[in-house]
Parts: sequence; C-alpha cells; structure tokens
Amino acid sequence: MTPIKELLEYLLKIFRWWVSVLPWERGLRIRLGKNVKLLVPGFHFRFPFIDTVYIQTVRLRTVTIPPQTITTKDGQTLTITLVVGYSIEDIEKLFNSVHQPEATICNICSGEASDYVSQNNTCSPRILQEELLKKVVGLDYGIKFEYLKVTGYAIVKTFRLIQDNNWTPDNLNINEIK
Repeated sequence: MTPIKELLEYLLKIFRWWVSVLPWERGLRIRLGKNVKLLVPGFHFRFPFIDTVYIQTVRLRTVTIPPQTITTKDGQTLTITLVVGYSIEDIEKLFNSVHQPEATICNICSGEASDYVSQNNTCSPRILQEELLKKVVGLDYGIKFEYLKVTGYAIVKTFRLIQDNNWTPDNLNINEIK
C-alpha cells in the first residue's frame, strides 16, 4: 500500500499549480529553463512541466569546519577548529555562483586560516577570528557572513602518522595477525 501512496503523492506534487513560500524562505521560479523570477513569501502560481521552483531557507545557518593543523611562521604547530554562521542574502546570486555553499564556505575559511596562520607568528583566537572574518565578508556569493568563531585552539606537538591512522608499529608482522 505504501508504494501506491507514494506514487499518488508524487503525481499530485508534479501536477500542483501553486507553490507556497514561507516567511523564512525565498524561492526562484524558472520558466522554460531561462526566465527567472524571485519568489518572496506568499502564494505563487506555477505551470506544471513548464516551471521549475527552487525554495531555500534564508535563516541563519552554521558550518563547523573540521580541525586543521597548521604551522606558524615561527615553527609552532597550531590546531584550530572554526564555526561559521551565515545566511542567504541573494538567492539568485547564490544559485548562479555556488553549487554547494557549505563546502565552499568550509574550503574558503580553511584556506584563509591556513594562509594567515602560516604567514604570522603565534596569534590569539580573537585576532584569528577578526582577520578571517575580514577576509570572508568581502566575498560576494549571495551569502552574508554573520560570524566566524574559533571553537578549538591548541598549540601542540603533532604526531602526523598517528593522527592520519597510517601508523603501524615496526615490530608488527602483518602475517601473524591473519
């Protein structure tokens, strides 16, 4: 019975003549693959098979950037974790410029953090936050950066082989394990 119900729901969705955009969303209606119209909150008509509608929430979102280990200019090893808060400011620009916003933000912030830390001596989390936020605020992808926080900060010695799970003891014979 479930497959029949799912099929009916799918068919009703395809043939629906309207779309509703909620107050915390924005949408794009694309007619015949070329005419784009911004949809603000409210009720909008659409033509099945002619219009494609994309709806996106514009509320505050967060991205946790995985820990990265960077060596400072003076040779200290620094491990940091970042959190970025952003919201969608211009949905049309976002859809025309970025495929995966979260992955893009993660890569940009990781790269900027790496550049800044490697070109400077040991810096505080506050200075790092301020400098990174200055760099990403200028990016124009239809995204508004609300905040950037350093959530993990440690000056530590790193044992890369253990961290990467590639370490095996020298006296371990692989054949003995089998």
